[in-house]
Amino acid sequence: MRIKEFLEAISEALDCEKELTIDQKVEDIEEWDSLGILSLVSMFDEMGIQVELEKFEHIETIKQLVDLAEVSDE
Repeated sequence: MRIKEFLEAISEALDCEKELTIDQKVEDIEEWDSLGILSLVSMFDEMGIQVELEKFEHIETIKQLVDLAEVSDE
């Protein structure tokens, strides 16, 4: 999966209407709340990526989510 596709998947999981950017801070995303985080955990699980829920507590940017999922354009 490419980064652009992953950003779209994050946006869909969060039910966010705005386009997300890789450098965006999660605190600036209105839909970033406990329900949104659970949706992301579910999305990661569907992608076969096992991530402990506690790791989401330390996420500050979308780039950190990309890195957590090990998604790249390479």
